[in-house]
Amino acid sequence: MRVLYGAVASACVIVLLAAPSQGAVAADDPQVNLLAADMDTTMDSGTSPLTMSTASGGGSQQIVSVGGNNALELRDASQGTNLASYFYHRFSTGSLVSRVNAVYGAPVGSPAEQFVLKFDLKRAAASSKPVAKDIYAEIQFGNADNVLVPRFAVPAVSLTGTAAYKSTSGALATVDDSDIPEYRFTVVPNGGQRLVTTVELGFQVRVDTGGTDEAIDVDNVGVYDAGAVSDSAPPTTPTSLHAGTASSDSVPLLWNASTDDTGVSGYDIYRDGYLASSVSGSSTSAVVTGLMPSTGYDFAVRAKDAFGHVSALSAPVHVTTATYVPAAPAPFPGTQQTRTQWLWDRTKAMKEEDGPINVAQYTAQLVDHQNVAANLGKLDKLYQGYDYEQYKIMAKMYTYLMAGDQFSPAMLQDVRAYFAKYGYQKLPQTENLRMSTYVTGYLVGQYFPDVADLNGSSGAALKASSKANIEEMVKAGVRRGWAEYESPEYTIMTYVGLNAIYQWSDDQQLRSEVKMAMDVMWFEWANDWDNGYLISSESRAKGDLASANDPTWRSADHTTLAWTYFGEHRAQQGVGESDNTAPSAYRPDLEYVGMLAWSGTSYTPPALAVKIGQMTDKSYSAYKSNLQNSSGNAMDVYRTSYVRPTWGLATETQYRRVDNWIEDMPMVLRWQSNAANPLFRISLDQGTAQIGSYDQPDNHRVMQDGPTALGIYKSSGDQTSNYINAMFPDNGSIVEREQVDGWTVVSTGPMYFAFKLAKPGTWYHQTPNDPSNKVKTTTQIHPTATLGYTYDILRSQADTNAWVLETADASAYAGLDAFATALTTQTGLDTSHVNDATPRVVYHSLTGDDLDLTYDKASQAPGATHLVNGQAIGYDSFKLFDTPWLQQDKLGSTFTATVGDESVAYDFDQWTVTPGTQSAKR
Repeated sequence: MRVLYGAVASACVIVLLAAPSQGAVAADDPQVNLLAADMDTTMDSGTSPLTMSTASGGGSQQIVSVGGNNALELRDASQGTNLASYFYHRFSTGSLVSRVNAVYGAPVGSPAEQFVLKFDLKRAAASSKPVAKDIYAEIQFGNADNVLVPRFAVPAVSLTGTAAYKSTSGALATVDDSDIPEYRFTVVPNGGQRLVTTVELGFQVRVDTGGTDEAIDVDNVGVYDAGAVSDSAPPTTPTSLHAGTASSDSVPLLWNASTDDTGVSGYDIYRDGYLASSVSGSSTSAVVTGLMPSTGYDFAVRAKDAFGHVSALSAPVHVTTATYVPAAPAPFPGTQQTRTQWLWDRTKAMKEEDGPINVAQYTAQLVDHQNVAANLGKLDKLYQGYDYEQYKIMAKMYTYLMAGDQFSPAMLQDVRAYFAKYGYQKLPQTENLRMSTYVTGYLVGQYFPDVADLNGSSGAALKASSKANIEEMVKAGVRRGWAEYESPEYTIMTYVGLNAIYQWSDDQQLRSEVKMAMDVMWFEWANDWDNGYLISSESRAKGDLASANDPTWRSADHTTLAWTYFGEHRAQQGVGESDNTAPSAYRPDLEYVGMLAWSGTSYTPPALAVKIGQMTDKSYSAYKSNLQNSSGNAMDVYRTSYVRPTWGLATETQYRRVDNWIEDMPMVLRWQSNAANPLFRISLDQGTAQIGSYDQPDNHRVMQDGPTALGIYKSSGDQTSNYINAMFPDNGSIVEREQVDGWTVVSTGPMYFAFKLAKPGTWYHQTPNDPSNKVKTTTQIHPTATLGYTYDILRSQADTNAWVLETADASAYAGLDAFATALTTQTGLDTSHVNDATPRVVYHSLTGDDLDLTYDKASQAPGATHLVNGQAIGYDSFKLFDTPWLQQDKLGSTFTATVGDESVAYDFDQWTVTPGTQSAKR
């Protein structure tokens, strides 16, 4: 590299540049510390120059003496949360800001300027569980665009590999660019098009759950001007890119080095066209992590120099990651007891990651007298906080009732103060939030009779009003069906509330009522359970991960609880966010199902429900209805399912709709597979939501006749939401896929299915590693909006559209080609009226039936718009339950379950349960 004037040593810090200043510090003396005039870099004042980002991370800082000189100790403790402890100094003016902006303000083509970061370091406390990647220093530039101004002038490279960190001498040692090459960074003039607005110097320290403290001492922090350099040519292209042995979540890559007349400063590694990783110019290898199992990726590498010049991309290499192998799969086949114990153990072993922390792990460990002091400390901090979601309040009531006998008097005062922060009155909210509020209020009245809520209600009065609200919800649930039926996220919240009443209420009549309601929930879960797969349309199913419930991974929801009793066709590999392989947002606050695995749980589901759930040879059609929405208002949802021993299709259509949510899954096809995510579904774009997440029943009308489903669509006029998305999983659960005469024809192994759109569609591919807005460009760019699995997405935009889905047992055809031939010779799709003001589609199916679907309004009553062989589907005649085992009329007070000669009848007028036999009735 041609240096135009003196080079200097490096420095290691985290800095965000602030508002530009007019003066510029000359680089005449390369040893001038550009931070020295603006902060105490030597710690001699006895006061830390850094600010701790948040007190909740368990961090602390103090001035200490090392070898007779002051240094700054930065410490992270496992206490409180498992967030990293971050310490920073933010500059908006000063020497460093001025110097950097003077370079950025120089004419384009002027020599670039190099800077070096440097400090003295000692590891002051060695944790038993340090998180190495989160022990670092960095420099961030404010107002960055990553084109003219990089956000991270010095990226967050771990300090744990440096000699200073690993030294056991007890003395401070220098860390600079000789230890971490990234500590030398280059500022390239852009003619003042973009200047930095802030510079932030920061250090981060982090320990994992249950680890001892980690601490580093730092001193003599500096940023130095290292001289100007110039260059005009890009590096050569990296060659011979190849992959090592891929794991289930990472791929090692190697390549031959590029050359450059001033030196290669780094390599950028691209995954499917997106920047995935960067390494220094001295490296010719990288490991791309955070990938999905059984997923194919294309990788390429590009070299860069300090002047912003980049090479062409290397030739790509395609790599498929390995199959996920769980560290601790569930016992298989196991028993209800061993599966429940596994769930309890998984709850105790949950990871703590960035974001809200979970009381379930701390509570479970406390119950088993593990890490008592640490868990009590963490819980006490949580009780001193405030929760905005009612189910979190209810979870903390569980904690108190399960483990409160270990709380100190001081902690009990915090508990009392916590429950006094809320009002437990009747609310116009969703089903799960209402139940959580009323149950918590009831138990506060029972167990803390002198604690008044925000409305001044307490004791017997609070208990009585809460009981009335609970009973109102229970009566609606058993006669109208629960509104958030089969919701992957919210069904369990309502259930957890009912279970709390049964477990801890002193009112025997109320306990009897909620037990009957829970029993009926279990009967529905059992009916829909098909050897590990829930065959049902779903209410309030938002997000890709909320859709996935199968033996590879299922969220910590009611299907996990059902699995402990019903079992499935192969071993459960993972449950909950701790076992989630997708690089998505962590939501441990939703994992309260683990508390239901507690050995002290009193409730057990009906033996007859368990018998239905454990059936492995189900072959039936079923019809159900739900007569309320999540807010408790009347509406009609009509649900149809077609189930076979190894797969099932389910749909729903809504009527008399007023204000319901748009998080439903109106068409669900699931099948048995040894691969992840055996699920095909259809969705509509909605706002900034993740692709594949939502539906809009007002625009999308669906009908089903046995193994065939038909849909019609009419846009509301919003040109950003008139897309239909057919989500084909690409993680191995689809064995073969081909295009035949407009059909997408698929083999899953046990069954075949075929999908066809009325209007043209375009294929896209998206993985969880891709930006959330890769395909649906209006998607919010946020971790919670990323996909949980990889998909090939057939996407069609039109103001009116239609689709058809055919399904069949693989055994019914000689092969996939025979199935495709049947589709092209025996079926017919009439789309001649799809463009009408009131769109209509007619389909002649493989079963020989004619399905005739005309667009109608979800707000209306059913009419003659959904026809099979000329006859309207009698939605208004649907029962609440009409399946081979379950029967209940709409708004009926009697629910019956029957298996062979065994039966049981629930009377919701008298609140009695009567077992019986069919032979006795005869």
